[in-house]
Amino acid sequence: MGFTHTNKFLSRLSIQNKLIVINLSVTSVALLFAVIMAVAGEYISKRDFIMGSLEVQTKMVGRNTTAALVFNDRDGAEKVLQAFSASPNVLTAIIYNEAGDIFASYIKDDNTVDAKAAGKLDVFDGTKITKAHQHQGSTVLDDKIHITQTINFEDRPIGSLFLQADISNLYDDILNYLVYTASVALLGLAIATLLLLQLRKSITYPLKKLTELMISVTKDNDYSIRVDNTNDDEIGVLSQGFNKMLAHIQSNDEKLAHELSERYRAEEHLDKLAYYDVTTNLPNRHSFHKQLDDAVERAITTKQKMVLLFLDLDNFKTVNDTAGHATGDLLLKQASSRLSNVLRQNDYIYRIGGDEFAIIIENMNDINAVSIITNKCIESLSNPFIFDGKNFFIGVSIGISICPDDAITADELLIKADMAMYEAKIRGKNSFQYFDQEMNELHSHKYQLESDLRHAIKEDHMELYYQPQVNPADGSLTGVEALMRWNHPEKGIILPNDFIPIAEETGLILPLGKWLIDTACQQGKQLIESGLHDITIAINISAVQIREHTFIDNITCALKASGLKPESLEIELTESVLMNDSELVVQKISQLRALGIHIAIDDFGTGFSSMNYLKSFPVSKLKIDRSFISGLPTGTEDAAIVQAIIVMAHGLNISVIAEGVERKDQVEILCDYNCDTFQGYYYAKPMKFSDILDLNYPKKSTNN
Repeated sequence: MGFTHTNKFLSRLSIQNKLIVINLSVTSVALLFAVIMAVAGEYISKRDFIMGSLEVQTKMVGRNTTAALVFNDRDGAEKVLQAFSASPNVLTAIIYNEAGDIFASYIKDDNTVDAKAAGKLDVFDGTKITKAHQHQGSTVLDDKIHITQTINFEDRPIGSLFLQADISNLYDDILNYLVYTASVALLGLAIATLLLLQLRKSITYPLKKLTELMISVTKDNDYSIRVDNTNDDEIGVLSQGFNKMLAHIQSNDEKLAHELSERYRAEEHLDKLAYYDVTTNLPNRHSFHKQLDDAVERAITTKQKMVLLFLDLDNFKTVNDTAGHATGDLLLKQASSRLSNVLRQNDYIYRIGGDEFAIIIENMNDINAVSIITNKCIESLSNPFIFDGKNFFIGVSIGISICPDDAITADELLIKADMAMYEAKIRGKNSFQYFDQEMNELHSHKYQLESDLRHAIKEDHMELYYQPQVNPADGSLTGVEALMRWNHPEKGIILPNDFIPIAEETGLILPLGKWLIDTACQQGKQLIESGLHDITIAINISAVQIREHTFIDNITCALKASGLKPESLEIELTESVLMNDSELVVQKISQLRALGIHIAIDDFGTGFSSMNYLKSFPVSKLKIDRSFISGLPTGTEDAAIVQAIIVMAHGLNISVIAEGVERKDQVEILCDYNCDTFQGYYYAKPMKFSDILDLNYPKKSTNN
């Protein structure tokens, strides 16, 4: 505990005071030790001198009393003992005979003999004396000493001499000596203190300067300062080391400043990458979500409406695929620039996805003004984008949600703007839609349907129906189209138009499509084996399926597993599939045709540039869309279109199927136009596989 307190005390002192305290403490301890050792030495030396003198006297007296003991001369012995009266220290001297009895004694000033030292008491000549037990010696600090000397005659002990002496006067001498040496020590300590006070400056002054410089460096961060000390002592070495350290720090500080500058620029670049889109230089999705959270909070706090516009460019994928990604990036830059130019100064625009943008409009209590801004966005993108002399046309579908009317959280607001944008897409694109509750209900219905569809695929609730395709000349069956049906446990039969779009959007079309291919091939093989030779099994393939890298493998595996010949299978594709993925589809169709599989274009006449695409694809059949057939025979425009399609197809050696044939007059006019095959309710509705096996169509004879 004392050492701890000493450390705490020293820690509060300056170096100068520490040096004084330490040096004085060490000097004081050394002087104290020297005084103690000097006094102890003086005491021992004088005591040993007295002891030696008394021993000499004892031996002399013992030899002088030998004759008195031999002749039993007590008086002579007494006279010899009286010689001790000249010694100031001797108090008692006693001679014992051989029997141990007191023979003679000397007692100074009637002193009482120490009974413990001399032995048992007896009375001799009226004086109290003790009988000695051959005892000698005492402790170092006793003021009385005892000496016993054996008296011999002819090498035989004949008695003994006991001596008791007082050395108390020795302590007076030692005390005087102690006072003297202590005075000398204090004088030396005072001189040492004066010298220390003078010498401490030579030690502490450089340390003080070093400390002041260190404080200055710490305060001002100026590492160019140096210590001016060239001495070769430890402080000089310390100063030189301190200067080297400052030089090293100064060098590192300059390097660090340069590195920090470079890092700051790098962080600025990374920050821009993290918060800004590289292509358009607009704030990105990360910035958007942060700003949207803040904007929603401000809208709720200030009770001012905040509007979110969710924009998705129309037909951008077509431009990106046909003209390349470089052109697509240029289009995105120009589109973002056009959109930014029509916004107000306090409106914020972000690129949040491939061709998706978002605009945040705050303090917008006049909702009618939102429509004005939205229309400006649509108009800004209506003009063509020109790259390498080519015109590219796109549009934009915009969904609008309002805080707090539609939602009070950023996530809900974004979801509802996305719903509204999707509705704008459905209603024809290049337009805008405000979110309403009905969209929310449709959205909920959509996700519920998606969940049920996943369950249906897992539990095998799907079934194939087949609609006959008939040769009008003899009424024979030329083929069947496999149509998917969903046997919902609560809602009953659900048609493809209700669940195929969801399946394509969620990717569920891939397992559904594989199931359709496998099942149609197996059941098609059974139809042919039942006697319906030379028929084709038509199946519809979506754009998602044909883009899948395993699509061709799935077809070949299904054919191999079922035993169905490739020429008995027909793949139906829509014009939109051909247009959006032309290069990929050409490759896949070529592979299918190489296998012997037929290719048909479904819903022909409803797409764009249909005639041009007919030259690029090895098509076997055209299926005229039912919208044209329904206008026959009274609709002159429909009749002209249908007749033109048939003539054109036959000119290209392509057969034609009319879909949606429901009346006899339609049959008659289509026969007049030389249409090859009819499909519709006039002949048969889509039916289960078991029912189509029971149909009684004229069967062509097999060529086998």
